Amino acid sequence: MPGRSPRWVRRACLPAVLPLALVLASCSSSPTKQGTRPTASTTTTSVLTPAILSKTVVLNGHTYAMPSEDGVHAIDPSVATGGQIVLTNKGFLPYRLFVQLKQVVTFTNLSSHPVRITFLHMAVKSGLIPVGGTFTYSSPTLINFAYVSSSGYHGIVAIGAFAP
Repeated sequence: MPGRSPRWVRRACLPAVLPLALVLASCSSSPTKQGTRPTASTTTTSVLTPAILSKTVVLNGHTYAMPSEDGVHAIDPSVATGGQIVLTNKGFLPYRLFVQLKQVVTFTNLSSHPVRITFLHMAVKSGLIPVGGTFTYSSPTLINFAYVSSSGYHGIVAIGAFAP
């Protein structure tokens, strides 16, 4: 076959290449002390919005009530189920929300400026939400969607039939 080495060349090279590949695979760039574990490497692509633990927030000299997960607990920055999404100056709380079918999702603007919420790949857009204002949405069908604020922050909602 044109462009291909004869069989005897391939067979002769295999014993020489295989040990080299094994040696290179066993190389380590940093030795570890006996009894210690190497540290794991992680890559961070985004930073979660910090949790707000207080019952109120002061913005532009006005005090606003901070929604909670269940009337008692603060909204978790990563995942929540309470139907509340809060926009802060640092992003959305939570990043991902799971709600039941037909449950109302309330977006509260606790950032320092009015914003709009746009659902990606859907024809849903809020009007301009003033500071301290809200926008609500519920769905009669099972759906997952992403949304974005006019200030550039993103989040995800999953509406379904989830077990408690």
